[in-house]
Amino acid sequence: MPLINQFNKYSLNNKSLISKALTTAVGVGNALIPQNLEEQITDTVIRLSPELALVTTKSIEGKTHEFNRLTTRPAPGGAMGENATTPSTNSKTARANVDLKVIRRKGKVTNFLNDTSRKYIDAASYEMQNHLQAHVLDLIYYMLYGNSVGNAFEFDGLDKMIATNRLDFKQTKPTDLTVLDSMIDKSNRKGGARHRRVFGMSPEMLSKFSQLLTNVRLVQGLTGGLSQVDVNGGWRLNAYRDIPIIETTAVSALDTMRPTITLAGSTDGLGSLSNGTFYIRIAPMTYEGEQVASAEQSVTLSGGTATQRIKITLSAIHKNALGDVNVYAYKIYASASSGSEVLIAYVPAQIYDAEGTPDETTFNGKTGGDEIYIGSLTPGDDVPAAMQEDKPFDVDDGVYDESIYLWDLDPIQGLGKLPYTNVAGDQFNGLVTTRPLAEVDDYIQFLVKSYTALTPAFEATSCWTRRIRTIG
Repeated sequence: MPLINQFNKYSLNNKSLISKALTTAVGVGNALIPQNLEEQITDTVIRLSPELALVTTKSIEGKTHEFNRLTTRPAPGGAMGENATTPSTNSKTARANVDLKVIRRKGKVTNFLNDTSRKYIDAASYEMQNHLQAHVLDLIYYMLYGNSVGNAFEFDGLDKMIATNRLDFKQTKPTDLTVLDSMIDKSNRKGGARHRRVFGMSPEMLSKFSQLLTNVRLVQGLTGGLSQVDVNGGWRLNAYRDIPIIETTAVSALDTMRPTITLAGSTDGLGSLSNGTFYIRIAPMTYEGEQVASAEQSVTLSGGTATQRIKITLSAIHKNALGDVNVYAYKIYASASSGSEVLIAYVPAQIYDAEGTPDETTFNGKTGGDEIYIGSLTPGDDVPAAMQEDKPFDVDDGVYDESIYLWDLDPIQGLGKLPYTNVAGDQFNGLVTTRPLAEVDDYIQFLVKSYTALTPAFEATSCWTRRIRTIG
């Protein structure tokens, strides 16, 4: 999974740190008290991800976090006569809430493997390290792309929250620093000037802007490029105008939708489509973010009613080039005219039972219950108004579309608060906790979990730019 590259800077230190904690705790259980193990886990998570190092975590009670959102400032106009009666005006604050979501994974190691490999590697600690990294990838994905309406078990991320400053670069490349300045200006206009903020962009995009900035300085007779800043967790990040830049592979397409897609009409009376030809493209949402959508396909409805639907069947779940499942969801783009598809739906890639347990089998439509149905070209609440003009990512001559975000991390007037509840972790204030499970048969089991959600306090000081390219 390419996003693991994000962790390379501290990988050796992290592995030795987590390995020391796990080696003494997983196998024996008495050498290291659980609280110390959890502190090691928490510290490692922060070092694995600058995103998690920068947000404000807050331990809460219960599964719902309530917060105040300023909606209207007091009325303008304070000029008046000396003996005038001063009228009363008030700001308006709305009480809002966000439901915490359950993010967890379970791993196991056989005692046979643990015993036979102990001379070379602590298999239990190695496996927990890998689960911890995967857990961090989950948290990053949900913070950026989660969609609580499209998938009730996710919390909303920046892609869905940011509405006011959502930009389309129309598959062109930046030739100067205007796009970064414009994002900062839009944030400043809404009150973000004094807030902690970060840019997020791909390594290639960071190199592009570094070259542009260096060229500008060279023309002016100066040398150098982006400045650097130190942030929590031991991270040293590049910065532009004192705003740190997170170098992430979670915002650039690297792959294309792989499963075969079959379209058919449905006359079950559950839709609102009439006769006509419709065009569909589907994009997988992976660790690396939104990927290139499938080639345009069409389906013609001819049932003669205005209650038809489009049935979409996938040959298999999307996998990367190595054959590994790395998909969280699919974005469905559709239109009644060729070449003009826009986003109409966000569909989870996993199939869940009534209790919310994900099915480990492939998403292939063979059971008759896991096809994707499109009954209207009008999006639901999973695609808010600001996303309804989004167009799919593409690739030309090996150059992929990307995104850049400017994330306001202020917990009150931004999108930087990550509340969580964790009884086991309250003693050390940890977002992520681990729990050894009862030994079943001849293997060791453990759980890695977080109960959390990103708070949608105020989105207008953040920005999201889509379909930008390093070359074009």
